[in-house]
Amino acid sequence: MATFIPARVGALGARSIHIKRALNRLDDAYVVRTPLRPDGWAPDFFIQHPVQGWLAIAVSETPYDALAGGQLFDDEGRAAFDALLSQMAALQGPGKLVVLWQCNTEEVRRVAARMGAQCGIRLVSKAEFLETGDTLAPRLATPITEETEQALMERYFAEAEIAAICTTRRHFNRDNSATLQRYFLDVQQESAAKLDLALPQEQAAISRDVAVRLVNGVAGSGKTLIALSRALLLAEMYPAQRILMLIHNAPVVADIHAKLRRTRGRLPDNLEINTFSAWVHRQWRNVHQRYPRMPSNTRMVEELIHHFRGLYPDLKLPVQRLREELDFINESLITGEAQYANASRSGRGFALRPSERSAVWSLFGAVTSSLQAQGLSLWSALPLEICLAEERQRLEQYHHVLLDEAQFCAPSWFHTVRLAMHPGSSLFLCADPNQGFTKNRLSWKSVGLDVAGRTRKLRKSYRTTQANLAAASVVLARHTQGDPEDFLVPDLDGMEPGVKPALVYTDSPQDAVDRLVNELSACVQGNRFTLADVLVIYGEQVQKTLLYRRLCQRFGTGRVWWLNKDDQRKAPPGGVQRTHVRLANLDTATGLEAGVVFLIGVEKLLAVDRLPAPDREENARKLYMAMTRAGARLIVISSEPVPEAIREAFTVHSPSG
Repeated sequence: MATFIPARVGALGARSIHIKRALNRLDDAYVVRTPLRPDGWAPDFFIQHPVQGWLAIAVSETPYDALAGGQLFDDEGRAAFDALLSQMAALQGPGKLVVLWQCNTEEVRRVAARMGAQCGIRLVSKAEFLETGDTLAPRLATPITEETEQALMERYFAEAEIAAICTTRRHFNRDNSATLQRYFLDVQQESAAKLDLALPQEQAAISRDVAVRLVNGVAGSGKTLIALSRALLLAEMYPAQRILMLIHNAPVVADIHAKLRRTRGRLPDNLEINTFSAWVHRQWRNVHQRYPRMPSNTRMVEELIHHFRGLYPDLKLPVQRLREELDFINESLITGEAQYANASRSGRGFALRPSERSAVWSLFGAVTSSLQAQGLSLWSALPLEICLAEERQRLEQYHHVLLDEAQFCAPSWFHTVRLAMHPGSSLFLCADPNQGFTKNRLSWKSVGLDVAGRTRKLRKSYRTTQANLAAASVVLARHTQGDPEDFLVPDLDGMEPGVKPALVYTDSPQDAVDRLVNELSACVQGNRFTLADVLVIYGEQVQKTLLYRRLCQRFGTGRVWWLNKDDQRKAPPGGVQRTHVRLANLDTATGLEAGVVFLIGVEKLLAVDRLPAPDREENARKLYMAMTRAGARLIVISSEPVPEAIREAFTVHSPSG
């Protein structure tokens, strides 16, 4: 069955059903494309095949009476038909077919005898097309050069183009010719991005609920690109509607804004790209008409937990676990002890007896009351407080919301987003269940989202290589016990083979910093890649300020973008037009990518076999996430030995090597 992009065939009304039925008989290799935002005239749709080539198809409503010869005066229909033939004839590259919808086969034969052949255009009747379209299209399709195909994509499907700085595919391009390579979403990515861009008018009129679509994809399958392309397309198609794209962490938002400013200059006025935390902070202010106040740091909350836990001697959990449990209560929209006692804690990593749940609930009340007495709230309480507020009509409303990295979203996040959506609006989710290392391992149904029959799965990675993805998958498979239905096995066929990730041993954490800086400097000086191609991800076992200082000393302060530094969270130093090496904390690296990735200070993750059982899966997923940020090359620097089971996935280099 052919792939239709988008699923509905153009603005052809009732004819679309008949056309789709005829072309559905084409095999899986065919793609039927409808231009959404053509610059000027465009055929009604194109048929594309990797071997057979392209075919442009236009549908004419001109009746035979207007096309028959011998009339005293030119008919408007005849003039429109002549203009259509002229436009089709001028189209360079693809084969050409015009369907005369109002003519029978004999009438079309007469018209074609006079005017069709001279234009190099095949004319057919509606009946002939509906009966033989699946055999006619392959015969008429014409092979074209890659340059011509890119020109067609640029002219008629420009929304599918990916700026070179937004993709790691350029690292796999070995063409050194003067021709600039252009990059477009692949068929599956583009199809996902254009899912149900507009409901049929009759459905939109009666729909009061939110239309939900989910894209599940392996690391590097282009989920963020899909969401971003869809957001930009929606913003341009519906300039009077508000579009919101929410992302899990601030570094990815800053990175996207910087790339869009470099490539587009500015975002559409009706499109907002933000983190959930910044967005919910603003929505809380809208509802409550004041600024929320939160503890200045996690230490304050942990000190309160430590203080009150003395009232519950049977509560043996570490303070950090208890803090996470208090957040779990808020994020699960739990408002009473009985509700908490019966709440599912699947995926939390540790069990609680009924008496312990009761103690945790009392602790939650004590900590919350103490904070409220100071005019403070937990960060995790903001969505809950919005959901419980009576003044929810003050929420800013949106027509389309896109959630990237949705596997990290808590139930309270989804509920808050739904409250801020117009009736009949659309919610588009992108997720990678293989990266779900938060503890709220929930089903979509449990958070009120019905994605049955509304899900696309993307198994092919375009960011990284076979070697990198295979190594990361080995780590993940050894230490996770997730639902097999949720686990996505990547499709490695056709991927760039690549080389094994490099594991570089050093004698000490400081030596690791020096080795990273020296390796990076040598590669840049040798013109193997630029600073813009590099992402450095650091974990807990490295002195981050030392790492930043050493990078700045070697490359210049204005060339190092520390995405977690307070004054660099929203924009890089020196502006977006400069090239920077990016530096990001492991916990905020989700969604980032680069051609070359260095991992440093992740010894705890590499020693996942030696961790307590509750921590193994979470850390394995973190390591998988970090490893799959890399496009062409992944270099891991460690000052401690790595377990043999993981070491086999790497090419090992000694401290002196």
